[in-house]
Amino acid sequence: LRGRGKNINKAFVERPAVINLAVLEKHFKAGESVTPSILLTKGLIKRSNGVLPAVKILSTGKLTKALEVFDCITSVSAKTNIESAGGKVNGQK
Repeated sequence: LRGRGKNINKAFVERPAVINLAVLEKHFKAGESVTPSILLTKGLIKRSNGVLPAVKILSTGKLTKALEVFDCITSVSAKTNIESAGGKVNGQK
């Protein structure tokens, strides 16, 4: 048991599911809401150990539709891009 508890097993550290703006552009219509549960029902993210994972939106790609984003972590540039397209970012974790 030597050294037990000092090392963190990286497999058990939960990382958020990553979604790019290009994916949102492709799978959502203007005016729709984006939440982790909606992303799960559309098949864009998967459950992690039976639990709905946190979602992080990154700015890879261009968004031209006004979307409302709820309960998602966004990068600064992704938030700026969503808001410049006329959308809103609410309820960030």
